[in-house]
Amino acid sequence: MRWGAPRYHAVHRLLTNPVYAGAYVFGRTATRTRVEDGRKVLTHGVARRREDWAVLIRDHHDGYISWTEYDRNQTMIANNANMKGTMVAGAVRNGSGLLVGLLRCGRKLKVLHHSRRDARYLCATHVDPSTEKRCTVFSNMRIDAAVSAEVLRAIAPLALEAALQLISDRKQAGSERLRQRELALEQARYEAAQLRSSWVSAASA
Repeated sequence: MRWGAPRYHAVHRLLTNPVYAGAYVFGRTATRTRVEDGRKVLTHGVARRREDWAVLIRDHHDGYISWTEYDRNQTMIANNANMKGTMVAGAVRNGSGLLVGLLRCGRKLKVLHHSRRDARYLCATHVDPSTEKRCTVFSNMRIDAAVSAEVLRAIAPLALEAALQLISDRKQAGSERLRQRELALEQARYEAAQLRSSWVSAASA
């Protein structure tokens, strides 16, 4: 067996295949027929919606992940699609814009990255042909800073709780390791006593 770096399609196929969530599925794809230039053209492997699958049996076998986790993965994958729908945030991309894919003006605002630190959000849907003035355009500096401050304020109590839980978990783990060592030492002493007793019995005989 030779291991290699995972490729996009292999990972995507693993995350979207229900078999890894313990489900048996049949009929996930179909063949689409269309007519071009008077000839029938078949397109194989067209994905169907889940409600159109021919067979779906959950808990058919032991899965690597739960069905809930599988559903969560599908939602995340759909939301990461940059070219599918205007209401999808899209995957995170390079650049300084924090709210890329999240701001709307009817459609998603586009982002322009400059060589400087800032980026600019703009609405490219409505443009005045005479002046080429756009509906809205603004720098990301103030709005990104405001959103960042609100996020940090919201998660601060959770961060403190997580830190306290981590300290508690480490203490518990340390106590458990100490208990395991004490049991191992006790077992070793017992085995040594048994061995010494057998030697004494053999010598007496």
